[in-house]
Amino acid sequence: MTAHEQQATLEISDPDISFQAGFGFYLGVVVTGIAAAVGTAAGAATATLLGILPSLVTCVAILGHILAKRAYGLPERIGRSRWRRLACYLPAVVLAVLVAVPAVIAVDLTARFQLVVGVFALLTTISAYGLDRMSRNRYVAALTPEEPAANWEYHPAGISPSEFIFAGIMGLVVVFGLVTAAAGNGEGLIWALYGVLIFLTSHRGPGSWNELDPGDRWNPPELRAHEAGLIHKRPFARKLIPWDAITDVRLTDDELVLERQWFGRFSSRWLDVRCDREAIESDAESLRDALDRVRQPETNQLHDGRGDESSASVPDRSAATETTADTDGAAELETTE
Repeated sequence: MTAHEQQATLEISDPDISFQAGFGFYLGVVVTGIAAAVGTAAGAATATLLGILPSLVTCVAILGHILAKRAYGLPERIGRSRWRRLACYLPAVVLAVLVAVPAVIAVDLTARFQLVVGVFALLTTISAYGLDRMSRNRYVAALTPEEPAANWEYHPAGISPSEFIFAGIMGLVVVFGLVTAAAGNGEGLIWALYGVLIFLTSHRGPGSWNELDPGDRWNPPELRAHEAGLIHKRPFARKLIPWDAITDVRLTDDELVLERQWFGRFSSRWLDVRCDREAIESDAESLRDALDRVRQPETNQLHDGRGDESSASVPDRSAATETTADTDGAAELETTE
Protein backbone atom coordinates (compact mmCIF):
# COMPACT_ATOMS: atom_id res chain seq x y z
CA MET A 1 0.00 0.00 0.00
CA THR A 2 1.37 3.42 -0.97
CA ALA A 3 1.57 6.49 1.25
CA HIS A 4 -1.33 8.15 -0.56
CA GLU A 5 -3.45 5.01 -0.13
CA GLN A 6 -2.67 5.02 3.57
CA GLN A 7 -3.86 8.63 3.87
CA ALA A 8 -7.06 7.99 1.90
CA THR A 9 -10.11 6.69 3.72
CA LEU A 10 -11.25 3.26 2.58
CA GLU A 11 -15.04 3.18 2.70
CA ILE A 12 -15.92 -0.52 2.90
CA SER A 13 -19.52 -1.66 2.54
CA ASP A 14 -21.42 -4.91 2.23
CA PRO A 15 -20.77 -6.77 -1.04
CA ASP A 16 -23.33 -5.79 -3.67
CA ILE A 17 -25.56 -8.27 -5.46
CA SER A 18 -23.39 -8.30 -8.61
CA PHE A 19 -20.28 -9.29 -6.69
CA GLN A 20 -22.21 -11.92 -4.73
CA ALA A 21 -23.41 -13.49 -7.99
CA GLY A 22 -19.96 -13.28 -9.59
CA PHE A 23 -18.24 -14.83 -6.59
CA GLY A 24 -20.85 -17.60 -6.39
CA PHE A 25 -20.48 -18.39 -10.09
CA TYR A 26 -16.67 -18.46 -9.78
CA LEU A 27 -16.81 -20.83 -6.82
CA GLY A 28 -19.33 -23.04 -8.59
CA VAL A 29 -17.20 -23.32 -11.73
CA VAL A 30 -14.05 -24.11 -9.74
CA VAL A 31 -15.66 -26.86 -7.64
CA THR A 32 -17.47 -28.31 -10.65
CA GLY A 33 -14.29 -28.27 -12.72
CA ILE A 34 -12.43 -30.25 -10.05
CA ALA A 35 -15.33 -32.69 -9.77
CA ALA A 36 -15.43 -33.10 -13.56
CA ALA A 37 -11.70 -33.82 -13.67
CA VAL A 38 -11.96 -36.44 -10.92
CA GLY A 39 -15.09 -38.03 -12.40
CA THR A 40 -13.68 -38.21 -15.92
CA ALA A 41 -10.38 -39.68 -14.69
CA ALA A 42 -12.36 -42.28 -12.73
CA GLY A 43 -14.20 -43.32 -15.89
CA ALA A 44 -17.63 -41.90 -15.08
CA ALA A 45 -20.07 -42.08 -17.94
CA THR A 46 -20.92 -38.95 -19.88
CA ALA A 47 -24.60 -39.28 -18.96
CA THR A 48 -23.66 -39.41 -15.28
CA LEU A 49 -21.53 -36.28 -15.54
CA LEU A 50 -24.26 -34.40 -17.43
CA GLY A 51 -26.71 -35.31 -14.69
CA ILE A 52 -24.52 -34.32 -11.75
CA LEU A 53 -22.38 -31.38 -12.86
CA PRO A 54 -25.17 -28.84 -13.64
CA SER A 55 -26.76 -29.46 -10.25
CA LEU A 56 -23.38 -29.21 -8.55
CA VAL A 57 -22.49 -25.86 -10.13
CA THR A 58 -25.93 -24.49 -9.17
CA CYS A 59 -25.72 -25.61 -5.54
CA VAL A 60 -22.17 -24.35 -5.07
CA ALA A 61 -23.01 -21.03 -6.78
CA ILE A 62 -25.89 -20.49 -4.36
CA LEU A 63 -23.62 -21.35 -1.42
CA GLY A 64 -20.94 -18.98 -2.70
CA HIS A 65 -23.57 -16.25 -3.12
CA ILE A 66 -24.56 -16.66 0.54
CA LEU A 67 -20.93 -16.71 1.73
CA ALA A 68 -20.09 -13.55 -0.25
CA LYS A 69 -23.13 -11.78 1.19
CA ARG A 70 -21.90 -12.47 4.74
CA ALA A 71 -18.23 -11.66 4.01
CA TYR A 72 -18.08 -7.95 4.86
CA GLY A 73 -15.39 -6.17 2.81
CA LEU A 74 -14.49 -9.28 0.76
CA PRO A 75 -14.19 -7.50 -2.64
CA GLU A 76 -12.00 -4.76 -1.15
CA ARG A 77 -9.74 -7.31 0.54
CA ILE A 78 -9.27 -9.20 -2.71
CA GLY A 79 -8.90 -6.08 -4.83
CA ARG A 80 -6.27 -4.35 -2.69
CA SER A 81 -3.68 -7.17 -3.01
CA ARG A 82 -2.04 -8.25 -6.26
CA TRP A 83 -1.32 -11.70 -4.82
CA ARG A 84 -4.93 -12.26 -3.83
CA ARG A 85 -6.07 -11.31 -7.30
CA LEU A 86 -3.57 -13.67 -8.87
CA ALA A 87 -4.73 -16.42 -6.52
CA CYS A 88 -8.10 -16.30 -8.28
CA TYR A 89 -6.41 -17.81 -11.35
CA LEU A 90 -4.73 -20.67 -9.46
CA PRO A 91 -7.55 -23.23 -10.07
CA ALA A 92 -7.49 -22.40 -13.79
CA VAL A 93 -3.72 -22.93 -13.88
CA VAL A 94 -4.07 -26.30 -12.14
CA LEU A 95 -6.70 -27.44 -14.65
CA ALA A 96 -4.59 -26.21 -17.57
CA VAL A 97 -1.60 -28.15 -16.23
CA LEU A 98 -3.70 -31.32 -16.13
CA VAL A 99 -4.54 -30.83 -19.79
CA ALA A 100 -0.87 -30.31 -20.71
CA VAL A 101 0.52 -33.19 -18.63
CA PRO A 102 0.53 -35.77 -21.49
CA ALA A 103 2.72 -33.45 -23.58
CA VAL A 104 5.42 -33.46 -20.87
CA ILE A 105 5.05 -36.75 -19.01
CA ALA A 106 4.13 -40.16 -20.38
CA VAL A 107 0.69 -40.32 -18.75
CA ASP A 108 -2.25 -42.11 -20.31
CA LEU A 109 -5.03 -39.52 -20.32
CA THR A 110 -7.92 -39.87 -22.71
CA ALA A 111 -8.91 -37.20 -25.19
CA ARG A 112 -12.26 -37.05 -23.39
CA PHE A 113 -10.50 -36.12 -20.14
CA GLN A 114 -8.47 -33.39 -21.84
CA LEU A 115 -11.56 -31.99 -23.55
CA VAL A 116 -13.65 -31.83 -20.37
CA VAL A 117 -10.85 -30.40 -18.22
CA GLY A 118 -9.84 -27.95 -20.96
CA VAL A 119 -13.39 -26.58 -21.17
CA PHE A 120 -13.53 -26.07 -17.41
CA ALA A 121 -10.05 -24.50 -17.44
CA LEU A 122 -11.35 -21.93 -19.92
CA LEU A 123 -14.54 -21.30 -17.92
CA THR A 124 -12.53 -20.94 -14.71
CA THR A 125 -10.16 -18.45 -16.35
CA ILE A 126 -13.08 -16.33 -17.56
CA SER A 127 -14.81 -16.37 -14.17
CA ALA A 128 -11.52 -15.61 -12.38
CA TYR A 129 -10.95 -12.66 -14.70
CA GLY A 130 -14.42 -11.34 -13.91
CA LEU A 131 -13.87 -11.75 -10.16
CA ASP A 132 -10.50 -10.03 -10.46
CA ARG A 133 -11.99 -7.08 -12.31
CA MET A 134 -14.97 -6.70 -9.97
CA SER A 135 -12.75 -6.83 -6.88
CA ARG A 136 -10.30 -4.25 -8.19
CA ASN A 137 -13.13 -2.01 -9.30
CA ARG A 138 -14.77 -2.07 -5.89
CA TYR A 139 -11.47 -1.42 -4.14
CA VAL A 140 -10.87 1.64 -6.35
CA ALA A 141 -14.43 2.85 -5.66
CA ALA A 142 -13.95 2.38 -1.91
CA LEU A 143 -10.62 4.20 -2.02
CA THR A 144 -11.94 7.16 -4.02
CA PRO A 145 -15.50 7.89 -2.80
CA GLU A 146 -15.11 11.67 -3.08
CA GLU A 147 -15.60 13.74 -6.21
CA PRO A 148 -12.40 14.19 -8.24
CA ALA A 149 -10.34 17.33 -7.85
CA ALA A 150 -10.07 17.40 -11.65
CA ASN A 151 -11.27 15.24 -14.51
CA TRP A 152 -10.88 15.41 -18.27
CA GLU A 153 -11.18 13.27 -21.38
CA TYR A 154 -8.03 11.31 -22.14
CA HIS A 155 -6.76 11.56 -25.71
CA PRO A 156 -3.26 10.02 -25.81
CA ALA A 157 -0.57 12.01 -27.57
CA GLY A 158 1.50 10.18 -30.14
CA ILE A 159 1.44 6.43 -30.70
CA SER A 160 0.84 4.23 -27.66
CA PRO A 161 2.59 0.87 -27.04
CA SER A 162 -0.71 -0.92 -27.63
CA GLU A 163 -0.78 0.50 -31.15
CA PHE A 164 2.69 -0.94 -31.80
CA ILE A 165 1.52 -4.33 -30.51
CA PHE A 166 -1.57 -4.14 -32.72
CA ALA A 167 0.56 -3.23 -35.74
CA GLY A 168 2.85 -6.20 -35.00
CA ILE A 169 -0.11 -8.60 -34.84
CA MET A 170 -1.52 -7.32 -38.11
CA GLY A 171 1.96 -7.64 -39.63
CA LEU A 172 2.07 -11.30 -38.62
CA VAL A 173 -1.38 -11.80 -40.18
CA VAL A 174 -0.14 -10.31 -43.46
CA VAL A 175 3.04 -12.43 -43.41
CA PHE A 176 1.01 -15.56 -42.65
CA GLY A 177 -1.30 -14.79 -45.54
CA LEU A 178 1.54 -14.21 -47.99
CA VAL A 179 3.37 -17.38 -46.93
CA THR A 180 0.15 -19.39 -47.26
CA ALA A 181 -0.48 -17.92 -50.71
CA ALA A 182 3.11 -18.69 -51.77
CA ALA A 183 2.54 -22.31 -50.68
CA GLY A 184 -0.30 -22.55 -53.21
CA ASN A 185 -3.32 -21.71 -51.06
CA GLY A 186 -5.14 -18.76 -52.57
CA GLU A 187 -7.02 -18.07 -49.34
CA GLY A 188 -3.78 -16.66 -47.94
CA LEU A 189 -4.29 -13.53 -50.06
CA ILE A 190 -7.58 -12.95 -48.23
CA TRP A 191 -5.77 -13.02 -44.87
CA ALA A 192 -3.07 -10.67 -46.16
CA LEU A 193 -5.68 -8.23 -47.50
CA TYR A 194 -7.62 -8.51 -44.22
CA GLY A 195 -4.52 -7.58 -42.18
CA VAL A 196 -3.77 -4.57 -44.37
CA LEU A 197 -7.36 -3.27 -44.30
CA ILE A 198 -7.72 -3.66 -40.52
CA PHE A 199 -4.46 -1.81 -39.93
CA LEU A 200 -5.34 1.05 -42.28
CA THR A 201 -8.87 1.50 -40.93
CA SER A 202 -7.70 1.37 -37.31
CA HIS A 203 -4.70 3.69 -37.59
CA ARG A 204 -6.28 6.88 -36.34
CA GLY A 205 -4.62 9.60 -34.35
CA PRO A 206 -2.92 13.02 -34.50
CA GLY A 207 -0.86 13.31 -37.64
CA SER A 208 -2.18 10.16 -39.31
CA TRP A 209 -3.59 10.19 -42.82
CA ASN A 210 -7.13 9.63 -41.52
CA GLU A 211 -6.87 11.80 -38.43
CA LEU A 212 -9.81 11.51 -36.08
CA ASP A 213 -11.19 14.66 -34.54
CA PRO A 214 -11.07 14.18 -30.73
CA GLY A 215 -14.47 15.80 -30.47
CA ASP A 216 -15.95 13.03 -32.61
CA ARG A 217 -14.57 10.19 -30.51
CA TRP A 218 -17.31 8.01 -29.03
CA ASN A 219 -17.15 7.39 -25.28
CA PRO A 220 -13.48 8.35 -24.79
CA PRO A 221 -11.48 7.33 -21.69
CA GLU A 222 -11.37 9.72 -18.76
CA LEU A 223 -8.72 10.70 -16.24
CA ARG A 224 -9.75 11.60 -12.69
CA ALA A 225 -7.51 13.08 -10.01
CA HIS A 226 -8.28 11.88 -6.47
CA GLU A 227 -6.38 12.03 -3.21
CA ALA A 228 -5.42 8.37 -3.55
CA GLY A 229 -4.15 8.70 -7.12
CA LEU A 230 -5.01 9.17 -10.76
CA ILE A 231 -7.84 7.03 -12.13
CA HIS A 232 -7.73 6.03 -15.78
CA LYS A 233 -11.38 5.19 -16.45
CA ARG A 234 -12.34 3.38 -19.63
CA PRO A 235 -15.75 1.97 -20.59
CA PHE A 236 -14.87 -1.54 -19.38
CA ALA A 237 -11.71 -1.04 -17.36
CA ARG A 238 -10.35 1.23 -14.68
CA LYS A 239 -6.83 1.74 -13.41
CA LEU A 240 -5.58 3.60 -10.35
CA ILE A 241 -2.07 5.06 -10.56
CA PRO A 242 -0.89 6.14 -7.07
CA TRP A 243 0.60 9.61 -6.82
CA ASP A 244 3.81 8.06 -5.49
CA ALA A 245 4.30 6.63 -8.98
CA ILE A 246 3.94 10.09 -10.59
CA THR A 247 7.31 11.85 -10.44
CA ASP A 248 6.41 15.02 -12.34
CA VAL A 249 3.56 16.84 -14.09
CA ARG A 250 4.58 19.19 -16.87
CA LEU A 251 3.26 20.94 -19.95
CA THR A 252 4.80 21.11 -23.40
CA ASP A 253 3.53 22.85 -26.50
CA ASP A 254 1.64 19.72 -27.54
CA GLU A 255 1.21 17.54 -24.46
CA LEU A 256 0.30 17.35 -20.80
CA VAL A 257 2.82 14.83 -19.47
CA LEU A 258 2.53 12.89 -16.22
CA GLU A 259 5.88 11.17 -15.77
CA ARG A 260 5.56 7.90 -13.93
CA GLN A 261 7.59 5.00 -12.59
CA TRP A 262 6.78 1.33 -12.07
CA PHE A 263 7.62 -0.12 -8.67
CA GLY A 264 9.52 3.08 -7.87
CA ARG A 265 12.39 2.07 -10.16
CA PHE A 266 11.56 1.82 -13.84
CA SER A 267 10.91 4.98 -15.82
CA SER A 268 10.50 5.43 -19.54
CA ARG A 269 8.72 7.64 -21.99
CA TRP A 270 6.41 4.72 -22.77
CA LEU A 271 5.31 4.53 -19.14
CA ASP A 272 4.27 8.19 -18.99
CA VAL A 273 0.68 9.36 -19.31
CA ARG A 274 0.74 11.77 -22.25
CA CYS A 275 -2.40 13.74 -23.09
CA ASP A 276 -3.00 15.67 -26.29
CA ARG A 277 -3.08 19.29 -25.12
CA GLU A 278 -5.46 20.41 -27.86
CA ALA A 279 -8.04 17.81 -26.74
CA ILE A 280 -8.16 19.13 -23.16
CA GLU A 281 -11.31 21.20 -22.90
CA SER A 282 -10.31 23.05 -19.73
CA ASP A 283 -7.33 25.36 -19.48
CA ALA A 284 -4.22 23.17 -19.55
CA GLU A 285 -2.23 25.31 -17.12
CA SER A 286 -5.04 25.36 -14.56
CA LEU A 287 -5.39 21.61 -14.95
CA ARG A 288 -1.68 21.12 -14.32
CA ASP A 289 -1.90 23.31 -11.20
CA ALA A 290 -4.88 21.30 -9.98
CA LEU A 291 -2.92 18.07 -10.42
CA ASP A 292 0.03 19.51 -8.51
CA ARG A 293 -2.35 20.63 -5.82
CA VAL A 294 -3.89 17.21 -5.22
CA ARG A 295 -0.57 15.40 -5.77
CA GLN A 296 1.36 17.54 -3.27
CA PRO A 297 -1.23 18.85 -0.79
CA GLU A 298 1.32 19.81 1.89
CA THR A 299 3.32 22.02 -0.46
CA ASN A 300 0.23 23.76 -1.82
CA GLN A 301 -1.13 24.39 1.66
CA LEU A 302 2.01 26.42 2.36
CA HIS A 303 1.50 28.35 -0.86
CA ASP A 304 -2.13 29.03 0.02
CA GLY A 305 -1.07 30.34 3.45
CA ARG A 306 1.04 33.00 1.77
CA GLY A 307 -2.04 34.37 0.02
CA ASP A 308 -0.99 33.52 -3.52
CA GLU A 309 -3.76 35.10 -5.58
CA SER A 310 -2.75 33.16 -8.67
CA SER A 311 -4.09 30.01 -7.07
CA ALA A 312 -7.63 31.38 -7.47
CA SER A 313 -7.70 30.13 -11.05
CA VAL A 314 -7.05 26.54 -9.99
CA PRO A 315 -10.25 24.47 -9.96
CA ASP A 316 -11.08 23.02 -6.56
CA ARG A 317 -13.23 20.11 -5.50
CA SER A 318 -16.39 22.20 -5.27
CA ALA A 319 -16.07 23.15 -8.93
CA ALA A 320 -15.23 19.66 -10.13
CA THR A 321 -17.49 17.94 -12.60
CA GLU A 322 -19.89 15.60 -10.84
CA THR A 323 -18.91 11.97 -11.41
CA THR A 324 -19.96 8.71 -9.89
CA ALA A 325 -18.03 5.47 -9.51
CA ASP A 326 -19.39 2.71 -11.71
CA THR A 327 -19.04 -0.22 -9.34
CA ASP A 328 -20.48 -2.62 -11.91
CA GLY A 329 -17.84 -1.82 -14.51
CA ALA A 330 -14.44 -3.42 -14.82
CA ALA A 331 -11.38 -2.02 -13.12
CA GLU A 332 -7.66 -2.39 -13.23
CA LEU A 333 -5.60 -1.30 -10.23
CA GLU A 334 -1.89 -0.65 -9.98
CA THR A 335 -0.33 -0.78 -6.52
CA THR A 336 3.17 -1.13 -5.15
CA GLU A 337 2.44 -4.26 -3.16
